[in-house]
Amino acid sequence: MFKILKTIIAFFIICSWISTSAQENKKTTFSGNVIDSLTRQPIEFASVAVYKKMDNSLITGTVTNSKGEFSLELPPAKCIVKSSFVGYKSKTVAVDLTNNSIRKIEPIELSNSAVSINEVQVTGNRAEKQISIEKTKIDVSQNISSVSSSITDVLKNQSSISIDAENNIYLRGNSNILILVDGRPTTVTSLGSLPSANVENIELITNPDAKYDAEGTGGIINIVTKKQKTKGINGVITLNYGINNRFNGGAGLNYTRGIWSLGFTYNGRYEKSNVNSFLTRQLYAQNTSIEQNVHSELSNPTHVFGATLTAKPNNKNMISFSLKSVIFDNSTNQGINGTQINGSQQGINFKRINEVTWSRRNIDGALSYKNIFEKNKHEISFDAMYSMTKGARTGNYIVNDVYSQKSDAGGTPTNITLQTDYFKNLSKNGRVEFGLKAFSRWNSFSSHFYDKDTMSNQWLINPKYSNDLEYKEYIYSTYLMYSDSLMKKLYYKIGVRMEYNTSELIQKSTNENSNANYLFPFPFLLIKYPINATQNIALSLTRRVTRPIYSQLNPYIVVIDQITYETGNQHLVPEIVDKLEFNHSWVKDKFQLRSNLFYGITKDFITQVSLLSSNNLIVTYVNGDKQIKTGLDMDATYKINKVFSVNPALSVFYTKSEGKYNEIDLGTNGMAWTGNLKFSAKPDARTDFQFLLNYNSPIALPQFKLNEIYYADFAVKRTFLKSKVALSFNVSDVFNTRQWVINTENSTYKLHNKSKNDTRVFWFGITYNFNAYKASNGQKSEVENDGALIKLGQ
Repeated sequence: MFKILKTIIAFFIICSWISTSAQENKKTTFSGNVIDSLTRQPIEFASVAVYKKMDNSLITGTVTNSKGEFSLELPPAKCIVKSSFVGYKSKTVAVDLTNNSIRKIEPIELSNSAVSINEVQVTGNRAEKQISIEKTKIDVSQNISSVSSSITDVLKNQSSISIDAENNIYLRGNSNILILVDGRPTTVTSLGSLPSANVENIELITNPDAKYDAEGTGGIINIVTKKQKTKGINGVITLNYGINNRFNGGAGLNYTRGIWSLGFTYNGRYEKSNVNSFLTRQLYAQNTSIEQNVHSELSNPTHVFGATLTAKPNNKNMISFSLKSVIFDNSTNQGINGTQINGSQQGINFKRINEVTWSRRNIDGALSYKNIFEKNKHEISFDAMYSMTKGARTGNYIVNDVYSQKSDAGGTPTNITLQTDYFKNLSKNGRVEFGLKAFSRWNSFSSHFYDKDTMSNQWLINPKYSNDLEYKEYIYSTYLMYSDSLMKKLYYKIGVRMEYNTSELIQKSTNENSNANYLFPFPFLLIKYPINATQNIALSLTRRVTRPIYSQLNPYIVVIDQITYETGNQHLVPEIVDKLEFNHSWVKDKFQLRSNLFYGITKDFITQVSLLSSNNLIVTYVNGDKQIKTGLDMDATYKINKVFSVNPALSVFYTKSEGKYNEIDLGTNGMAWTGNLKFSAKPDARTDFQFLLNYNSPIALPQFKLNEIYYADFAVKRTFLKSKVALSFNVSDVFNTRQWVINTENSTYKLHNKSKNDTRVFWFGITYNFNAYKASNGQKSEVENDGALIKLGQ
């Protein structure tokens, strides 16, 4: 009997083992996606870990792809799925995989950690930066000094960004950057005139895919403005004061009811500042030396208006209309005092006063329609965009106490864009994307310079420095992309963009025309692979172009000072860059490290040079032969404890340039780096402190060397009345060390130029939110960069 019992028990044990083995070998595939609970946008690189419910042992893990999606194969079991991402509260979901009907779980929504304690909202901070191989996304709300600053003030705190004394922006040392607002081209050329208070986030897109315009060898900066999704009426009011005649503020009002959403925004700035510049120059052939001091007083009142109207009659259709306007005025009163020495002759003292005013009136409009066949799987959109800036410039020049020269200029740069974008998921992970775009830009520009005839007391136009110019450019483009996953983990996207552009430069003064036509292919490749739940790698290949703008092409001469002039070069050709980039990310609960290694080759790079003509120095633009740039970006964040966190970031690159122009060597060969160290503290739920150290190393450019730049910023913010009111205080350039210094020495001339702005500013601010104003992410110009290096405080 005992033997029979043992046999029966053994039989059941074997059967149970066979059944268990069969269950384990039979795996179930299930998938899901991770989204932001507020914006409903996918979260890329969120970690997804799966644990056994019975003993909490880890089964497997992965990270989400660019669409926030994940897919796993698991044996049937009752599991716990945990998802987390830096800056978000982790979330767990129970999943019963013993039920074969489960194939896809509901979206996992990650949000800021928020707990209600006696009606006081305790909220955790989101990460200020989200970094991937394609772009760095900066959450402006996490920069507590942004409420009183401009967009350039936010950008200068990024390790890969440097900004000169005239607010020209360099991304990895390259100033050829495409500026977009909500993914759309604009004729606004100065981000320093745009306040950051109404900006949700800023995207630094260094490896854009084929859907984006190919313009900008340095990359793309996309300014995403705030949009509102909370129902009812709500709004926000801000007011800031900076010591020494600086004011800014704004207001936002939103109303949402039923299918309609309506929003209005206003932001205004008024600042008065001073710039002091010192310049010495020696011209060897002429045996001439010049030394001059320049003092400039600037004021720049700015008003920015915006309105949006969105209708969503159902879940399948959405139409929106937006209108923005920027009113910008700038006046500069500049005094130049100097001495010119010719050979052994006695020095000649000179004095010049330049009184210059700029007036710009910009309007941007966009009409968009989206048809959603199946959300995030099959959609088509149509967009029509218009951007126009009407500008005027007047100048009065007093030379040695005699009012003897004046000028006037004006133009109306205009952009019109029509485009359509379509995508459809062809399989579980496969997606095809296609688009068409027609883009046109033109400008009718006039510039007149007058000399006063002392005999007749009449103003006579000087044809040497006057010109009427018309510039037209048309770009027609199409793109095709396909993305999919291989072997469950390997994600890839491959595509190509084709652009055909034609341009015409018409010099009305001489009836001369310059025409150019180009057809460019722009291939794109992206590969991503998650090593495990905390690490992943990616590889991208892109091609970009920078086309010369009309101010670089205009051959007429602009006066800088008594011996220095600037002119364009109508024979410039576009520069093309091919870039390879490798990304590695390591993300854990308290620590994240992201590294980007890049290598690029630029053909026909555009650069600024100085030529000697007669007794004058001519600044112009030329094409070099080739420029090679390789470098590394690193960004780390470590949360020391519940109060303190630290964020070091570094961008280092090596540049080698080759080329000659009229026997001038355009070659450079040097290393440069930029870095910053940010300390953050949150002693309680209502108080934030931030302290930033920033350093830009010396950098060599063709014919010029820029000296190092370093500075520190400090900011503190505290909220009151259940976070309805926020008070802030911040100091820019705490130690007043930020300045612009360039040097050059060659066989023709030697130059030293130092420029110092009012960079140390103390700001006090107040913000009031009513009816729970919570702006969310919105939807998805071209920089007219003069590239000037010699700073005279204009």
